[in-house]
Amino acid sequence: MHIDPQIGALRGDAAAQRAMSEAVAQVVAECRKDAGLAPVLQDLEAYGSGTRLVDCPALTDLFANGGAALSVTAPVVGKLVEVHRAYPLAQLAFRHQSRPGFHFLQLAAKGRAALGLALHDDQAAQDANAAATFPDSEWDEIVLAGAADIALLEIRGEQRDHAVIDSRYRTIEAGDRLSFAGAAKSRMVRRVHGRFLTLRLTRVAPRPQPTRQFDLASGRLVHRASGDRHESRDEMMMALLGRMRRTDAAPVFAAMSRSGSDHLRWQALRECLALDSAAGFAALDRIATDATDDLAPEAGALRARLVEAHPQLAQWEPAPCPA
Repeated sequence: MHIDPQIGALRGDAAAQRAMSEAVAQVVAECRKDAGLAPVLQDLEAYGSGTRLVDCPALTDLFANGGAALSVTAPVVGKLVEVHRAYPLAQLAFRHQSRPGFHFLQLAAKGRAALGLALHDDQAAQDANAAATFPDSEWDEIVLAGAADIALLEIRGEQRDHAVIDSRYRTIEAGDRLSFAGAAKSRMVRRVHGRFLTLRLTRVAPRPQPTRQFDLASGRLVHRASGDRHESRDEMMMALLGRMRRTDAAPVFAAMSRSGSDHLRWQALRECLALDSAAGFAALDRIATDATDDLAPEAGALRARLVEAHPQLAQWEPAPCPA
């Protein structure tokens, strides 16, 4: 493994590490107390707890025009750039993500709401936009700089694992605003003219539907994930324990299949079946025979397919399967 000399020197210099951490903490505190950002963060907390956007004046003004958004974000970005120039190896206390053509810096998150800067550049592969994502959230976005060709998407109808998606195309530039809500609407950047920087405000629904990704050419569902970050954490936990072959987790998965969203319950059931066939089949049978359970039809169909493919499973049935 190659370790850069600067990083190697820093590893053995506790005083330098402490100085860097203290400088970063001070800058972050200054950003949060900034006269422009402080009222926005206060409104973000209210918005994240369920208050209507129109009742959050600082947030409303922030997205009223590009000038207001720039006046709030520019001082914050300036302070962050300044501390990075002084300490190039500093780790800022902000969530962030990067992939080819896209970078996101989360400025703040309160409750169900998050505020951040999103940057698209022309390095993104054009064919990377073959699939569109539909999260169950409210979405407000204002363009701070640059321009892009985008597609405004809306699901007009669904049947099993396919959707009919309506697309409208337009070009947006500095000062333009996008706003939509619900699991049936989304937007996709198709082409960036140089760089495209936006300020983005999102709020997840109180009980979000699963986030879905559809292939635009065929309308086929290609991916589904929980829209609740707590459920996403539970899904990752189940997947990890399943890959570790932790059979002692099967009773926990069986219990998780009893409550929660249909999506999480079904995932728990699948992981339970994979870890312990007997425990999983018992949980599957319980769901399939409960007429009040929304998952009963799917569970019944899965039970019938499993018994047909593996007749030995019938020995675990309380009553013979119709299959």
